[in-house]
Amino acid sequence: MQDVHGITDAEIRSILLARSDRPFTDVGDFLRRTTVSRPVTEALAHAGAFDSLKQSRRAHLYAAMTTDAPREGDQLTLTDAAASEHRFRDYSDAEVVKAELEVLGLDASRHIVSFFEPLLLDLGVVRTKDLRRHRGGEHVMVAGVKVASQTPAIRSGQRIIFLTLDDATGPVEVTVFESVQPKVARTVFHSYAMAVWGELRRTGVGGVSIIAEDVWDLTALHRARGRGELRETMAASAGSIASASRVEPRAPARKLWHASGGSAG
Repeated sequence: MQDVHGITDAEIRSILLARSDRPFTDVGDFLRRTTVSRPVTEALAHAGAFDSLKQSRRAHLYAAMTTDAPREGDQLTLTDAAASEHRFRDYSDAEVVKAELEVLGLDASRHIVSFFEPLLLDLGVVRTKDLRRHRGGEHVMVAGVKVASQTPAIRSGQRIIFLTLDDATGPVEVTVFESVQPKVARTVFHSYAMAVWGELRRTGVGGVSIIAEDVWDLTALHRARGRGELRETMAASAGSIASASRVEPRAPARKLWHASGGSAG
């Protein structure tokens, strides 16, 4: 509960105290027996705190927004009864994860990358858990959610961007040098999920990193794939003839990336 945006320690204590007395029966009961503010109650409903109770999450959110719940007694109010008559469509899987990110700042029930699995397959993405099987100097496609980005001061004065992506199998480190930043910096800084084409480098015993050559917004590619325009979108955003030339089909036909020379992949 401490991860819920806006919740106070006093509100958490009131929830624990009321719940230790007896379980909550509905959102109105929760509002009446705790000191939790209505906005925080709405956030809790949005993130699924009442999912174990009857009705859908959307109905719980509606109740959190509309229930007249004076903090005395447990009598069901007229507003509660009216709300219970509504029939709401439940949240989709994507809406569930979106709500978790908005309220908790993390995808608790399902990793964001899981929504892009068909796209990652088409791109021929190498997952983090499999990167160590690839040789240094080999070109690979990786993808994931951005969990960190840094631009530390470098003695040479060169601006280097260091990224950490999470693809649900582990983190992968990406280095973006100045030479490619003009065409990829906007995507790097403004996208929360991205695909990266680059050279695999060994960084010690078992360690690997990717030297980025091209970067794409994963959500933009997802939409383009839905329109049947994935190849064209990648070629257009790559920003160079050399990058566009890499967008070639491989067997099976729907694959979009071929193996680099000498690659086992």
